[in-house]
Amino acid sequence: MALRSLSSLLEGVDACVWRADALAQAASGTGPALASGHAALDAQLPGGGWPVGALIEVLQQHSGLHEWRLLLPALCALPKVRTREQRVVLVGPPYVPFGPGVSAQGLDASALLWVQAESAAERLWAAEQALRCAGVAALLVWLPQVRADHLRRLHLAAQEHARLLFVMRGASAQNESSPAVLRLLVGSPSVLDVASDPAYPCPNDTACALQVHILKRRGPPLAHRLDLPARHAALAVLLAVHRPLGASIRMAPFASPGSGLVQEAGWGFAAGCDTPRGQTTTWAI
Repeated sequence: MALRSLSSLLEGVDACVWRADALAQAASGTGPALASGHAALDAQLPGGGWPVGALIEVLQQHSGLHEWRLLLPALCALPKVRTREQRVVLVGPPYVPFGPGVSAQGLDASALLWVQAESAAERLWAAEQALRCAGVAALLVWLPQVRADHLRRLHLAAQEHARLLFVMRGASAQNESSPAVLRLLVGSPSVLDVASDPAYPCPNDTACALQVHILKRRGPPLAHRLDLPARHAALAVLLAVHRPLGASIRMAPFASPGSGLVQEAGWGFAAGCDTPRGQTTTWAI
């Protein structure tokens, strides 16, 4: 009998076998993928969105700057969160969520449950308990330092209970092994390229675009980065209205505690406006 090539053997079972040189048609999770709210990103994700029931890692240079802009559209779309049957749990966020800003984007602030935990052990314990809770739809946990086996435990818990799980880590973790099915490196040119200048201007959407590098996915490597829209449409209108009044808009790292600047976290976008006293107030929206 003539030998058949491997490719010809796979032709009849394409629906059952995923080939690593092609983007997987289904997310590696326990249910259908959840659209991220960013069309350009969904086009590059297996299943067309965030995998539910699997570990997703979001890596960034400075914690608290970009995760809300990236994740909030999907969190707003969770059906049981919209009906208040389930909540979004935040474990160890670097800043207190800014309720009015979150609500303005479509996510009821009362659906957020903030767990204050300082040590890695406390955050891991709280995260695992949250994943096992029936009243939780999604979990966001900030883990600057964590071992791969601990991440594996979270991944298995999310898989068992079909939870949406995002772990925020530093950009330096991109060279470490991880059980995550999806890993993203997120940044913006004004923060990553000119971090030494806190007043770096934001002249247009390209300069302030959210840059996403897909480090790991079920599919071939993605050589180019994705540039997502710089601002939510409602925020862009708000900034356009205030700009003629002399307001200066800039991307900047959040100030340190005790500086007199509001530390609320929302979209990770800092807007500075001149006050009557000639001072500059910064808040996150």
